Amino acid sequence: MKIASTLSTAGEMDRVVAELCEGVGDVRPDFAALWLTRHHGPTYENLVEKLHERLAPKNMIGCTCAGVIGPQREIEDAPGAVLWVAETTGVRVFPFVVDQNDLRTMKTAADWQDRLGVNPDDIPTFIILPDPFSVQFDVCLRVMDEVFPGSVIVGGVASGARSPGENRLFLNDQILRQGMVGVALTGPFRVSTLVSQGCRAVGASFVITKAESNVIYELGGRDAYAVLKDVHDRASATDQALIRSALHVGRVIDEHHEPFGPGDFLIRNVAGVVENRGLAVTDFLRAGQTIQFHVRDSASADAEMRTILNRKVGQMLDPPVGGLLFNCNGRGENLFQEKDHDIGLINNVFPACPVGGFFAGGEIGPVGGKTFVHGFTSSLILFFNA
Repeated sequence: MKIASTLSTAGEMDRVVAELCEGVGDVRPDFAALWLTRHHGPTYENLVEKLHERLAPKNMIGCTCAGVIGPQREIEDAPGAVLWVAETTGVRVFPFVVDQNDLRTMKTAADWQDRLGVNPDDIPTFIILPDPFSVQFDVCLRVMDEVFPGSVIVGGVASGARSPGENRLFLNDQILRQGMVGVALTGPFRVSTLVSQGCRAVGASFVITKAESNVIYELGGRDAYAVLKDVHDRASATDQALIRSALHVGRVIDEHHEPFGPGDFLIRNVAGVVENRGLAVTDFLRAGQTIQFHVRDSASADAEMRTILNRKVGQMLDPPVGGLLFNCNGRGENLFQEKDHDIGLINNVFPACPVGGFFAGGEIGPVGGKTFVHGFTSSLILFFNA
């Protein structure tokens, strides 16, 4: 694979197209991904048309978003366009679209294989971009995990709209207002994923002994709220403040992987206290699962991402040739009080790896071999030559 990523902060359409085309150099895109901020709304159609005329990508997906991530910069609350392209040899690219009506009519695994264009035996890598207002993409993720076991699914939720119908999804030369666009990639390449959820654990881990739906009633045979108060009282003053303002629950994905550390938990919000004894969580839980309380702040998010990136480097036999980054629109300068935080960390670790992406309304990536939608997260996929 030969990959390039380029960013334009121009406001005028012809200049955006010129800068994007110049920025990808001599890469001839077999696959392209395009992200445009809502500032380009009046020119979406013409911009996509002119890019196709200039570059003629064989396959392209993309969406509108709140902010874009270029190879060295993160652009928030300002005009931005990012184009990421890959020239491949032997890699097959299958673009697709799924809408809400498809979810009602596709009943079998064969239906999904036909629509997405790939066979489970090929262990495809999926990149998906759903519109949050028009399709139940969480259902798509669950079914895709079942139909394509062992495959990698990453992506981000389009974030360029404040109400239904305002987002745009790009599929080759089409511009759509609803559904989920994506590509399936198969062939001679490898990928590695990184999901940094921006939290750190406080206190010990506990086994759920009573739960109903999304409410944890007992931890280790005690009222869950009482256990939380104990964790709070034993914490430092800094952590006590974070427990009161930024509390989360981390559910262990692999119970056999001890000791538990960063990357072992699926992080979910604590929504409130139930009957002065239970804790409502934004997930469905059951007795027997292990959880640990977590807090989130900029220092925790920075430390976790650094830890996971360094761990990833230690596992690599060769450097990546490119990457796609899907960041929560709650990260960036709002969280870190500095520009270009996450892309800066990635560039420090992988200085010759062209990265592109966007600030999403939900980040899609695997934890413990299953695919989830996350919040306040960085989901990164790295590509390697076979």
